[in-house]
Amino acid sequence: MAIPAELKAMIEDVRRRYPRLKDAPEEVVAQLILQAMAPQPGGVVPFMAEDADIERLSGEQCIRYGEQFMDSGQWQKAERFFLAALEKAEQSSDLERQCWATLLLGKLCRNRGDFSQAMALSQRSLGLAERLGDRHLVGVLYDEIGSNYRRVGQYPQAIEYFKKSLKIFEAKADEPSAAIEYVNLGNVYLQQGELDLAIEAAEKARQLFIKEGDEVSAGKMMGNLGAAFFQQGHYKRAADMFRKDLEILLRSDDQQGAAVAYSNLGNVHFALGDLESGVQMYRKALEIAERIGDQPTAASALGNLAIAYGTMGDVAQALDCHNRAIKIRERIGDQHGAANSYRNLGVLYQSLGESTQARSQFEKAKALFEIVGDAPGAQNAARALREL
Repeated sequence: MAIPAELKAMIEDVRRRYPRLKDAPEEVVAQLILQAMAPQPGGVVPFMAEDADIERLSGEQCIRYGEQFMDSGQWQKAERFFLAALEKAEQSSDLERQCWATLLLGKLCRNRGDFSQAMALSQRSLGLAERLGDRHLVGVLYDEIGSNYRRVGQYPQAIEYFKKSLKIFEAKADEPSAAIEYVNLGNVYLQQGELDLAIEAAEKARQLFIKEGDEVSAGKMMGNLGAAFFQQGHYKRAADMFRKDLEILLRSDDQQGAAVAYSNLGNVHFALGDLESGVQMYRKALEIAERIGDQPTAASALGNLAIAYGTMGDVAQALDCHNRAIKIRERIGDQHGAANSYRNLGVLYQSLGESTQARSQFEKAKALFEIVGDAPGAQNAARALREL
């Protein structure tokens, strides 16, 4: 079949999001895209099965539908379909499908913020991939494990696993997958404050995306470059990058990414002293994160709102947002995020002259920073304690 240009542009994105389709012929992937887009009588969209359909579906179909539910933010439905796929795979001794179902359950747990469960599932899936001898799948699992480490602030371990994944994909000349690893490495370097390395990684990823004809992903790298420019203090340049990033994310209906982009724009407004606009952006991020069940992003938005309200003198709102952020981060096991929240809450109490409360928060922050191995964070908290 002749594949229209606009459909061809979607094929690589679908292959990257669903690695099991990596080696499928273009015609097959195109047919799947067309089927997924075509409305059916009564407004039913293909591939969006309901719970009642699970018994009659194959394990592969359960995985496919689960992925679509996960991508659309319907995480409870996604979990039911992934668990059904895993059960069917175990019953038929299908190791490859067991591996994929377990991998996707781990990704779902990470999206929800259950990082300990996400890591356990990723390690289990890696063991299955190694038994299969599937190097591409091992590379995908290294990426998953690196992502788990990054989300809990264990950056050296994250870099180690992203580099392992990159080595496999470069050896296989898999440029789309290699581009994703450069994206991941750039994100970690950014979080570590290694801005030159972050920009270098983002540019390598962008060039690979352009080479593959993936203009959407190349455009999304604007967000990564914007974050680096922001940390360098080039706020207007960062804002321009974040707006371009948000435009692409909204056009592609990436709700999770849009929430992060709104938070990034809020940070720029805050840095420029436009607190009201910053609060508006943070509230948009919070609204999206709560709607799709993205607890880590919700906690981040609440933390940003708490700082903004504190700066504006709205103490009641600031305390409420700090405490809500801490509650989420403790529940999902985000120790590094909780440490930052306790530190910021301590700063607020200190500004109010409540030294006893401030000391309590700084002590909690210091202990958590030490647990996760953030030496600068622990030193900062210790200095704050000395200055009380």
